[in-house]
Amino acid sequence: MENNNFEEPSQNGYTIYSKSGCHNCSKIKTLLKDKNLVFNVIDCDEYLIEDKAKFLIFIKEKTKQDCNFFPMVFSDGVFIGSYNEAKQYIDKNILSFDDF
Repeated sequence: MENNNFEEPSQNGYTIYSKSGCHNCSKIKTLLKDKNLVFNVIDCDEYLIEDKAKFLIFIKEKTKQDCNFFPMVFSDGVFIGSYNEAKQYIDKNILSFDDF
């Protein structure tokens, strides 16, 4: 079941499903900025207010698991995880200019 009411993760770069007041959401945005990586932020506040149940179904279809945490981070449309998993993925796969 496809739900077109919610923004899809980008197929290019990183997508962060974020909500207001989320400390780890802020941390992942800072990390991606510091690494000069392209990312899109999808603010989920409205989704959670308007129809949290449908949003969670949409996210489960995208991540193939129950997600009751923020942020939800995707790379090129593929779900990576929340902050800790995304940080590990980035640290393992991305070289910054400092590494040269």
